[in-house]
Amino acid sequence: MTSSFQRIKSLGGVAAVVAAAAGFGMADRANADAWQFPVLDPGELRASPTQPIGTNVSEYRALNPDDVTRKWHICMLVPHLTNNILRAYLYGSVEEAKRLGVQLTTFDAGGYGKLDQQLAQFDNCVALGVDAIMIMAISPTAFSQKIKEARDAGIKVLDLNIGVETEVDARVVVTYLEVGRILGEELAAKHPSGSGKTTVVVMPGPAGVAWSEDTATGFKRAVEGSDVVLEQVVYGPPGRLDQTPLVEDVLVTYQDLDYIVGMGTSLEAALNSLREQGRVGTVGLYGSFMTPDLEKPIENKQVFGVIVENSIVINRLATDMIVQILEGKAVIVDAIPTVTMVNDTNIASVPENNFVPADWEIQLNVD
Repeated sequence: MTSSFQRIKSLGGVAAVVAAAAGFGMADRANADAWQFPVLDPGELRASPTQPIGTNVSEYRALNPDDVTRKWHICMLVPHLTNNILRAYLYGSVEEAKRLGVQLTTFDAGGYGKLDQQLAQFDNCVALGVDAIMIMAISPTAFSQKIKEARDAGIKVLDLNIGVETEVDARVVVTYLEVGRILGEELAAKHPSGSGKTTVVVMPGPAGVAWSEDTATGFKRAVEGSDVVLEQVVYGPPGRLDQTPLVEDVLVTYQDLDYIVGMGTSLEAALNSLREQGRVGTVGLYGSFMTPDLEKPIENKQVFGVIVENSIVINRLATDMIVQILEGKAVIVDAIPTVTMVNDTNIASVPENNFVPADWEIQLNVD
């Protein structure tokens, strides 16, 4: 089978990275060939997820199912499953667990404010006697002691997508400083020093959560020295319904606002509000992650650009990586798929199966 992963070297630029994700979604055992995907690879496990991952690109090679010697039990902790991105993460791990023939148990904390719940769920993973834990941690520091105790007991721990500030066995953590940098550099290039004041509000996500704070920090650094003026950073829960009143307040407070830079759900809420006010196109919109509902607005230039992080790829990569570690076969133990900016010129390169299939139902357990 020649997958789109194997064809990636014949593609070019942004299209190569996003189009490679098209090979995902075929997880049954009859289509269980090992896949390949280009990743940013620091060469060794970083001591902290906030350390730069660098620009070295390696080809990550997944396991063949025949390479898996036992039915490993993996536990995954997620902060919530209320938006398309988190469901895409789950889908990636479920499909990869099926492909490799391993057991997966997932716990949903119910929101970024539910730290106590997630701490208890970590204990549940340990009590289940699992072989490994993949953790999308609500707090970067609250799990340090629990992770140490789990690793001392022989449980492998993979830091997944958000980042924990403690020793782990592997990391697959999107660098949201990079996401913020890309967005900030885009605006700074459009509005360099001397071009005239341009106002922006950043809506990066929940306060105190690493990916949200890093997005804002990366953006702030990137616009320094330009004529981009950051009016406010507005934090809030990631759901579209939660973002709607925040967006409405922003539009009332800053009547002459030039840009909103926010999550994909922030942009969905902004588009709804701007349509109701007959103002679509008067405020430029940029997003820190992609949702299916943004495809048409990007095509129509109602949204100027959105970062694509290849959400399904991230968790397939993480799930395969932790199994490689358990098998003693890991070559790369710290990596992320390359993140890219998508706009009206390359939106056609983003395959639908970067998102959860429409008929897919949430599955918390793979036996």
